[in-house]
Amino acid sequence: MVRRFFPWFLSILASGCGGTPPPLDHSAPPPRITASPAAPPVVTPPPKPAEPSPPETAAARAVAAPTNSGPPFPPPAFTPPHARTAKPGDGVFTLLDEGAARGTGALARAMVHPHPIKPHPYVLLVAIDLRRVDLRLVAGTEEPTSTVVSNDRRPGLVPAADLPSLIAVFNGGFMAKHGKWGMMVDGDVFLPPREDGCTVALLGDGSVRIASFPALAPVTAQIRSYRQTPPCLLEGGALHPRLPNEDTARLWGAAEGGDREIRRTAIGLHEDGTTLLFAIGEWVWARDLAAAMKSAGAVSAAELDINWSYTRFLLYDHSTPPAVVSTLIEKVEYTKSGYVSKPAPRDFFYLKQKQSGAPAPR
Repeated sequence: MVRRFFPWFLSILASGCGGTPPPLDHSAPPPRITASPAAPPVVTPPPKPAEPSPPETAAARAVAAPTNSGPPFPPPAFTPPHARTAKPGDGVFTLLDEGAARGTGALARAMVHPHPIKPHPYVLLVAIDLRRVDLRLVAGTEEPTSTVVSNDRRPGLVPAADLPSLIAVFNGGFMAKHGKWGMMVDGDVFLPPREDGCTVALLGDGSVRIASFPALAPVTAQIRSYRQTPPCLLEGGALHPRLPNEDTARLWGAAEGGDREIRRTAIGLHEDGTTLLFAIGEWVWARDLAAAMKSAGAVSAAELDINWSYTRFLLYDHSTPPAVVSTLIEKVEYTKSGYVSKPAPRDFFYLKQKQSGAPAPR
């Protein structure tokens, strides 16, 4: 029997918060968690991957409510964080015109090289127009682990009703053992929220907020689902103060041997709230990922999963069932039937095209 904990979640806030295709590719509540964070995840880095070709060039606060109109899409070109390592084409968004994204005008990509000295680390950014696309969260069949939500509430699949409008799938956050960061899907609380967690909150009106948990108090009643991650890389337009000392902060994960130049992913939001950013970086520190997000216009950003085996952005087509047509970068692990036919063990986000006439997030 599924236990619903959303009312408990609200009371906390009220009382306690002030093989790869071609590359182009949520009774008595449980006790509140007070333990110190678990050790960050460790991963084994892959061989250095080939960098994707650059795209062809073509001519407030995280909790602030987005506007209905907003700026044009794709976003304007941005200045890379370091001129020394920038490459031609860096910072220019071009529309993604593959698979189900074709003709929507809702997704665009850009490349940036965010390391101050090394030229090979890169971050590929996907800009997502939330006026045209809905962001949804799904629990995996195994992650995050939970003792209070029944298996039938964690299908690990994109709902059948959303398959015709599916555009893309991308990875969720850390495993539960790596910090027990909170997660709720449609009122089902898999793990209770942590106040120090950066929270990706999906509201009932289709809008998204990314902020530290206490900062979401004004919109608590509107939250439909949320996924927490380690402390925000970027919040209120400012980088986390411990990012410069990432090697000693030990907040955002590292490889088995301690290496922090690994594959990482993140999700961010522009100030107006209509443009979401997904980032996947190769051989990057968390601070590099944060720098890329900030330079691309994000005012808030949360690190998602790390490790090349669990990080991915998959574009689908309109076949039945939908099939992956692009992974955006090389060396991405996935299964052809994953997320749409074969249940995924770990949580994930997916993007679906809004129904015609659906209201823009506000």
